[in-house]
Amino acid sequence: MGRRRQWHIPSWVMFSPYLFLLVAFGVVPIILAFGSSMGTSMANKDGGLDNYWLVITDFRFLPALRNVAIFLVIYVPVMLFVVTVMAILLDVRHGSRNKYLMLALIVPAAITGSVAILVWYFMLEPTLSPFRDVLNAMGITQARQIWNSGNMAFIFAAMAFFTGAGYWILIQYGSLQSISDEILEAAHLDGAGPVQMAVHIKLPLIKKYLVFMAVLTFAAGLQLFVEPQLISSSVYVGIAKGWSLNQVSYDLAFASANFAGAAALSLLLLLVCLVAGLLLIFKTDFFDRSEHLAR
Repeated sequence: MGRRRQWHIPSWVMFSPYLFLLVAFGVVPIILAFGSSMGTSMANKDGGLDNYWLVITDFRFLPALRNVAIFLVIYVPVMLFVVTVMAILLDVRHGSRNKYLMLALIVPAAITGSVAILVWYFMLEPTLSPFRDVLNAMGITQARQIWNSGNMAFIFAAMAFFTGAGYWILIQYGSLQSISDEILEAAHLDGAGPVQMAVHIKLPLIKKYLVFMAVLTFAAGLQLFVEPQLISSSVYVGIAKGWSLNQVSYDLAFASANFAGAAALSLLLLLVCLVAGLLLIFKTDFFDRSEHLAR
């Protein structure tokens, strides 16, 4: 028992910086936000839980929820599928050139949301785009044919995908490197081809990494803000005003001075992320270590 406690001391020492940051910048802000969500405002002079109901019934809430839902339906599955396929292909083709390909994949991740807006505006503007001949051949000759409210979800999904796909490919490539060579050699001796190896061996063994990726991409997509806010305020004014839930929260706080409503909406987003994350984690046995212990 004494030896076990001695082992726990170094663990707690190493864990304590993260625990401090978690409490200071995670738990405490949530508590403060909950307190703010119960406050009064011009829309609700009595405060309390009515702030949550007023946010849900706000005329901007359902359209923003629909927009974000469409964005997530496009963004998350495409990200998971393409990243998984690219990581497996990268893992199959071992070679000295892989390091250059990895560098090329991670470069787009350095592009921030504000820069991505300018890049995509340049690429999709028919009169400026380097692909204008292709766009013109498709019958796209005017900016409004692309930059309209009906296409926003697809444009934002493309921005988010090409900004984040590179480093996720590298992460999943790293997860594939953790698979034991003995397992792969045994499957090869049993006659498994590249496709069978990928579907029946590699994918099941990196399932938990894919779940982890799904949770983070979903949470990031639910909090979409920078891209629609910048497009709406600078590129095409008003085209994506109040488009996402975070934009509605921003407008509540800084346009309507309704900080209680903004805090309530932020906590609702947090709740959705927590529920979705917990469902994915526990429904996929994310914390089950039996397969690792069996090895």
